[in-house]
Amino acid sequence: MNVLLLFLDGVGLGTADPATNPLAGVGDGFRRLSAGCDWVRDAPGVVEDRAVFRPIDACLGVDGLPQSGTGQATLFTGVNCAAVAGRHYGPLAPTVLKPLLAAGSLFRRVVDRFGPDSAVFANAFPPRYFEAAAPRDRWPVISRCAREAGLRLRDLDDLAADRAVAADVTGAGLARFVPGVVTERTVEYAADTLLSLASRARFTVFEVFHTDKAGHEQSAGLARAILEPLDALFSCLTAGKPDDLLVVCTSDHGNLEDLSVRTHTRNEVPLAASGPGARRFAAVTDLAGVAPAILDTLSIASSPD
Repeated sequence: MNVLLLFLDGVGLGTADPATNPLAGVGDGFRRLSAGCDWVRDAPGVVEDRAVFRPIDACLGVDGLPQSGTGQATLFTGVNCAAVAGRHYGPLAPTVLKPLLAAGSLFRRVVDRFGPDSAVFANAFPPRYFEAAAPRDRWPVISRCAREAGLRLRDLDDLAADRAVAADVTGAGLARFVPGVVTERTVEYAADTLLSLASRARFTVFEVFHTDKAGHEQSAGLARAILEPLDALFSCLTAGKPDDLLVVCTSDHGNLEDLSVRTHTRNEVPLAASGPGARRFAAVTDLAGVAPAILDTLSIASSPD
């Protein structure tokens, strides 16, 4: 069995009011991933053998607004990193968490168990991403976890060769930023690429960070522009995924679901699991429970030897 983790930055479960919550009007792709549930706080959850959808806590018993650094670190290690750091911290992980990310992330655990080709970070990054992060070792959490596990971060050459996917799905943003270098793809093409990667690796991650950006900008238009290709991607993935692929989708904190505020929120975040082994996620109640459920699905002990 393989696992594809779809990580949506800054997506919580808010009210059913589309005036402030763009997720209140999402389409069939989101609902296919959530077994028919709406992505709002009052939606009934689902627990079935091959489908789970439920809210989970992102606050982790720590005062203040959840942040990306400690939230993503918690998701990728199964450790309450906000408690370890003493507060919510972001956007990058604090120094105290770096040894944990190096030794205990999902990427590291999978690679140690199954070998160097068993894990994939599917995103393609432009040159300026590397130029900004590398000189001062300021890597975002998921990239840091991938690098510490020995994974190569993928670039625009990988995107052109169908070995990676753009964070906005189609690559439209990259095509505008580096015209003549990146060609915009259809959602269907991106979905095929992602499924191809996920079929060859035990654990594949695809990160969407534009959702958090739209929340901070309080932009309904930007939110629609981001959510529409995501909705189509989810439709393609759920329709085309092989029977032995489990698709998991979650977030690190709330933001996009409440455009009336510019900051993050303390709302619960969604956890969707679609495919074999989905029921293992039924008991997850907060961010710290996601990694152990993924490890269990992949038959890796939750605690390293």
